[in-house]
Amino acid sequence: MDDTVRFTDLKKKEYSASDLAKMDTQPKSVSVGPGGLAVAVCIGQVVLLKDKRKVFTLDNLDYQPEVGAIHPGGGTVAVGGADGKVHLYSLQGNTLKDDGKILDTNGPVTDVQYSGDGAFLAVSNEKKVIIVYTVADGYAVKNEFYGHHAKVVCLSWSPDNDHFASGGMDMMVYVWSLSDPEKRIKIPDAHRLHHVSGLAWLDQRTLITTSHDACVKQWTLKI
Repeated sequence: MDDTVRFTDLKKKEYSASDLAKMDTQPKSVSVGPGGLAVAVCIGQVVLLKDKRKVFTLDNLDYQPEVGAIHPGGGTVAVGGADGKVHLYSLQGNTLKDDGKILDTNGPVTDVQYSGDGAFLAVSNEKKVIIVYTVADGYAVKNEFYGHHAKVVCLSWSPDNDHFASGGMDMMVYVWSLSDPEKRIKIPDAHRLHHVSGLAWLDQRTLITTSHDACVKQWTLKI
């Protein structure tokens, strides 16, 4: 909220109040990539960082950027917008180049997440739909997933790159399978007082959920 992107060393597990990069506007989404790269999606801007320093800024955009993700291979940045589209940029050195590649999701984008192996891109939107694209096929649609009763807020891929979790305003969490789209795990009322705000996997069977109800929950899944 103070227009900064802050960094924490996972090995040391130490937080430093001075380990930050100042943005021009408030950041809404951060994605970490290989080689010290990170992308911060701010109000009206997409900022590329290298080794905790700003190196490139995209502004004067004709859409409002909401969320971003760096491909694990480091070559592409996907930015989801309030215009219902995912805009793909090439990462060339310390710059982002617009290649004119756009994915239309038919609803304001709420999250974008690449699978750990970089093979798939999952995109959620306010229309309660999750679309998974196959990267190697020029981002062709692999499948669409329906189940949430309200806006999907967040996504997270399992380490097996086949399952992914979604959390929504309906306070529900789903775990989906790419290899079997009909098979899904439903966690109703994952957080009873507020919607699910964040997801993370500890391993292939352990999922962490967070919420504005001030709770962090750990779930053991039977996949």
